[in-house]
Amino acid sequence: MIAQATEQFPIVDLREAVRKAPLELPGLETYSPEDLSLARSQWQIHMAAEFVSARVFAGLVPQMMAASLPFDEIREVTEMVRQEVDHGLLSGRVYAALGGEPCSALPPLVPVPTHDECTPLEAVLRNIISVSCCNETLAVAEVSSERERVTIEPLRQILTNILSDEIGHSRFGWRLLRDMSPGMDGEMKRRLSAYLVSVFERDLRALARSHEAPSASWAALSVGAHDGELARTTYLETMASVTIPGLERYGLKATWAYERAKERALS
Repeated sequence: MIAQATEQFPIVDLREAVRKAPLELPGLETYSPEDLSLARSQWQIHMAAEFVSARVFAGLVPQMMAASLPFDEIREVTEMVRQEVDHGLLSGRVYAALGGEPCSALPPLVPVPTHDECTPLEAVLRNIISVSCCNETLAVAEVSSERERVTIEPLRQILTNILSDEIGHSRFGWRLLRDMSPGMDGEMKRRLSAYLVSVFERDLRALARSHEAPSASWAALSVGAHDGELARTTYLETMASVTIPGLERYGLKATWAYERAKERALS
């Protein structure tokens, strides 16, 4: 059966795919209904978000072509698209094992920014920094933390597989920024630094919404539930120890941008 989507609410329907490869998570009977409900909510979000990530990486491909980037770099991003779709299915299998139906509305499909005011190279750099150096670097920290908390082995293995790919996605962005940084003049670095303000503001506003989520018990966390305070701590630590120093290393004023973003996000 094919689920019907509407123009306003496209869906991802993984029911048939999950039926072909169901997942069994032993010991779920020991968890409270409340803990399982919190875990289901988070895995449903993961399931849909991974498909949105696949769309974002797919949107980078024509931009990379326009910037005349090497074949190997473009080929790597096309592989990331497949990996994100696979992550969506893995998340759907967990969601189904926890008692959910793996069919969900997708978040708004916001177009990948084209940055028409920029050269093709600067346009793709902006998006690579936003997607890989910021989002995927944070994803590495988040999934790593989730994996450390889970106690059911099949779930831990799924998070291990996802983490391995997310590390590759993050490293790709940092490598590309490193390789391109010698050709970035002072004016481009200034514009990229200014663009970071909007990237960081977006993430800080998302973090504020995430922080409103209820606290989860350690039992719920052990099957992947979300906790707003833990998410906030992970974000702040990642920004301070990885993202901001990494961007500063290549001549971007990330500390300045982060302070400006905090002012705007709190206003």
